[in-house]
Amino acid sequence: MDYRLAQPSFSKGEIAPDLYGRFDVDAYAQSLRKARNVVILKYGGVTKRPGTRLVAEVYDASKPVRLVPFKFSIEQAYALELGQGYMRVAAAGGLVLNEELAISGITNESQAKVTAAHHGYTVGQVVFLSGIYGGLGDELNFRFFPVVAVVDDDNFRIDINTVDMPAYAGSTGGIIRTGTPDPDPVDPVIPDPVEPPPPPQTGGGGRPLGPNEQIP
Repeated sequence: MDYRLAQPSFSKGEIAPDLYGRFDVDAYAQSLRKARNVVILKYGGVTKRPGTRLVAEVYDASKPVRLVPFKFSIEQAYALELGQGYMRVAAAGGLVLNEELAISGITNESQAKVTAAHHGYTVGQVVFLSGIYGGLGDELNFRFFPVVAVVDDDNFRIDINTVDMPAYAGSTGGIIRTGTPDPDPVDPVIPDPVEPPPPPQTGGGGRPLGPNEQIP
C-alpha cells in the first residue's frame, strides 16, 4: 500500500543539510530538501522560475561594471547597473528611462535625423527608440543609439545608417513638448578606475617589526 503525506506549504524554502533529520523543528514540515529553478510564493506555494532575457547591454563595457539587486518590497524589485561614474536602473523587464518623447520623423541618411519637439538632448547622450511603425520599426525599435549631432531644438542625429532601410511611417507613444526643458546638470569629471592596493603583509605572532626589519 502506498503512503502519501500532504505538504500544503513550502514557505520556509530550501532546508539546510544540517536539518535533514530534524523533523522535530517546526520549519521542517514547511521546507524542501532541494528547490531548483522555482520561486517560493509568499502564501506557501511553489511556481516555476520565470525565464530570462537580455534587457540591455551595459553602458560602458570598457570599464568595470557591477550589477546589484535592490528589492524595495515584494512587488518592487530592481537591478542597479553601477559603472564608472554612472548608475542605471532596470525594472519590470526593461531600463527605467527618462520622459518619453513623441517622434514625428526619421530621415533615411547615413546618420539618421530624428524629429522630436524640444528634445533637449546633447551630443553623447544615449536615446532609446520604441513605438515606430512598419519596417523601420523592425530595425530601430528597442535599441539604444548615441546622439552624434544636435541640428536644432527639434532635431538631432543618431549613429545609425538608415539609407537602405524603409521610410518612416509613423510612431506611437510619448508626449509633445511645447517648450525647451531645463538643462541637465553638468556632469562632474569622472576619474579613471584605480587598481586596488596590494594586500597588506601578514606574519605570525611575536613582537612588531622594527623600521629596518622585514618579514623573512
